[in-house]
Amino acid sequence: MAYPEQLARKTQRVREALAAFPSLADARVLPLRPAPRVLGYRSVVKLVARRVRGELRLGVYRRGTHQVVDVRQCAAHHPLANAVLARLAGLVERIDVPTYDETTREGWLRYVLVRVGAGRRAQVVLVVRDRSFARERELLAALRGVRGVAGVALNLNDDPGNAILGPRFAADSGARTLAERMFGLEVESRAGSFLQANPRAARAAYARVIGLADVSPGTRALDLFCGVGAVALALAREGADVHGIDASERAIGDARANAARNRVHGVRFSAGNAGPVLRELAGAGVRVDLVTLNPPRRGAGPEVCEALAALAPRRVVYMSCDPGTLARDLDDLAACGYRTLRIEPFDFLPHTEHVEAVALLEAESDAAGR
Repeated sequence: MAYPEQLARKTQRVREALAAFPSLADARVLPLRPAPRVLGYRSVVKLVARRVRGELRLGVYRRGTHQVVDVRQCAAHHPLANAVLARLAGLVERIDVPTYDETTREGWLRYVLVRVGAGRRAQVVLVVRDRSFARERELLAALRGVRGVAGVALNLNDDPGNAILGPRFAADSGARTLAERMFGLEVESRAGSFLQANPRAARAAYARVIGLADVSPGTRALDLFCGVGAVALALAREGADVHGIDASERAIGDARANAARNRVHGVRFSAGNAGPVLRELAGAGVRVDLVTLNPPRRGAGPEVCEALAALAPRRVVYMSCDPGTLARDLDDLAACGYRTLRIEPFDFLPHTEHVEAVALLEAESDAAGR
């Protein structure tokens, strides 16, 4: 599909999601912001490792099945990711690495993750069943020697479900973090912390979140689903008093390290699920001026929306990766007294159906008082 048509389809998808809710009839949808690059943009690659009739495949599941389609070389991938995957595949074959079998639950290598950071440095994560492979050290050492690879890690996952990462990382080799530059900040993350797959597009959207937040010294802000802390740090640098919250202990550890690395004060981070943490804050009488949030694809949900409203922020800036759950949550927030003023869509993933959006909301009581 020609890229202009892709953009039109994605804009329409956002409009259709909002149209399902009368409360959002007055929300203004701005033109969709194109991706800076339409090929070679994906800096986070997650592939299934399987052997099919003896043939190694590094790929994704065919829609509706667990048949693996090999996509180790993909036009959407960052060129360094493609180069690393090619070398990795060769090493898996040469060292005779056993891949996982879903039926028997035997084998060793389940998934391969490649993350590309600033300076064309890559981190490789091998998701494996256990530590039983006798040539593990040989494989890790060979991977560490691949051009452009800054670090290699093992993640242990013996769960038969579809979650890619398990709870424990082991056998780090080389650099343990990847760095990105955002808003003059150096933001680092370890394997397992969430990274946007298209960092160039994400920087534009994050910049819009910060612009719409419109903070000044003394603004009391909450950053929900804060990840490794990029938005929270940027808001704090503008003078806001920021509390970042995320369910991932690993991401919160990275966020705290990033605050120290960048010498940003006026920010603190807590690990916990957003709903219970917000209810606890509201019960303690906490009130805030601003809430920013960037939940996963399933959205924030009614519990978070209701608890958020109990903190009485004047302004909410909501970044979403799914128009359907965004519209549902904006409707829930409308029932809690928040009016959606505008939605700005962004294309993070060209040649896919996915579309991001940033929504600006304000409290109806604040609007009435002006």
